[in-house]
Order: sequence, then structure tokens, then C-alpha cells
Amino acid sequence: MTFPAESSRLAQVRAAPRTWLERCGLPRRAAQDVLVAAGEACADAIEHGHRHDPGGPVVLRAAARVDDLWLTVSDSGEWKTPRPEASAHRGRGPTLMKAMMRQVTVVPGASGTTVRMHTRIA
Repeated sequence: MTFPAESSRLAQVRAAPRTWLERCGLPRRAAQDVLVAAGEACADAIEHGHRHDPGGPVVLRAAARVDDLWLTVSDSGEWKTPRPEASAHRGRGPTLMKAMMRQVTVVPGASGTTVRMHTRIA
């Protein structure tokens, strides 16, 4: 799904994959982990990637095969170097994503940032 980088869209974006995950046969707990990880990646794309371009496109993709699930969140915004020391109450998105998924890769680039996440599914 493609959506504008607007925080008002996060509830819809977080809810959209729920039915798809149920059709994939994920247990409720595993589906919740995937939804949290996807929501964090999308929130970061909106808040950080598109901080200078509100409303720019963010793309959420998901794919499942047999016992693997992949999520990709891409923005077309500008990379912002993380500064966890700036606030003790912020910057937990990447930590949450890594706790919920088996593998998380963040690839910044000239045309935006892509977050790739993978987990195993039973």
C-alpha cells in the first residue's frame, strides 16, 4: 500500500495488514509483533524521512511464503541520522522493530530510506 506521509494516516496503515496477516495463518501474538514493527517503521518514515516533505509517499509492502514473512517500508524523504542521546524518551522505533522481527535492515539512500524486516512464521 502507498499512503501520504501524514501522521493522521497511521491508524489506517496499522490496521490494513491485520486481515492479510490473519489470512496468512499467523498466530495472534506473531501478527501483533508484525503489526507493531510495521507501524514503527511507517511512523519513522513519516516523522523522520518526510520531515521536510509532509505528505510525500510512503510504501508498505508485505510478502509471505511458506514459513517466511517479509515487510518493506520505503520513503522518498531525506535520511536523518539517529541521535538517541538527544532524548531518553524517543528513538525506540528501531529497537522495537528488532525485538519484534528476526531481521531488520535499514538502507538509507539518496532517494529515500528502505527498512526491510523478516520473520519466520509457523
